Amino acid sequence: MFSLKGYLKKSFSHPLADRLDINSRDAIRIHRRIIRENPLLAEHYRFIYRYFKRAEDSLRGLKYPSLEIGSGGGFLKEFLPDVITSDVVKSEGIDRVEDAGGLSFADDSLKAVYANGVLHHIKDPAKCLSEIARVLVPGGKFVCNEPSSGPFGYFMNRYFHNEHTDKNAKEWRIEEAQAAGRLTSANMAMPYIIFKRDAALFGERFKMFKIEPIIYHDFLRYTLSGGLSYRSFVPKALFGAVNFMEAVFKPVMFVLGNNMLVTIQKE
Repeated sequence: MFSLKGYLKKSFSHPLADRLDINSRDAIRIHRRIIRENPLLAEHYRFIYRYFKRAEDSLRGLKYPSLEIGSGGGFLKEFLPDVITSDVVKSEGIDRVEDAGGLSFADDSLKAVYANGVLHHIKDPAKCLSEIARVLVPGGKFVCNEPSSGPFGYFMNRYFHNEHTDKNAKEWRIEEAQAAGRLTSANMAMPYIIFKRDAALFGERFKMFKIEPIIYHDFLRYTLSGGLSYRSFVPKALFGAVNFMEAVFKPVMFVLGNNMLVTIQKE
């Protein structure tokens, strides 16, 4: 039987990602190279990092450092040179080895924590959020980019993405069957569950946090870039057109956006 997902994997699988152990330390180096060599994917990261920088600029009055968790192969330091990068494994470009469920920083010692595509990989996200609440100073911010699980995004993630996604999960935990490693551990719908579906429960559990309006983005850019697993699905000559379409569809991103930027301030 024909499988579109199987066809895409066979025809477009990125040679650097094929057979790569994505939980390994080496994956960070490989992912960094894939991002650098794909201008459309790099622009996806730059869009997110520009948003992070605006958040950082809003916190200039707080004389504390900022931390990025799950830095992986990203390049946030190009936008925030002083940010402390971290991941659960040591690699080039990673300043510190940190477990988001048990950060080594003191209470009230950071003005911001940034995360790009991290929360949906954490086995116990409530514990991670508690740790972030602990290390942030009053007025500090947690800013993350995560899958939106909106109508279009959920369909794409559910049927075409390699990572597990289930917006009907009852608990704020990744089930043991999906909790297998640094990146293979996943529920792509978990951020939607926490910040949207269970927003009232989030407010009860984290009374010190205030969620700012969520920004939805990336209708086609990340998907057509091929992400970290595939070669680009469009030729480089069309990259500019794809970026233009992102701007055109901005008014309906709450329906079409694959990603959401969530900003939470500690009051």
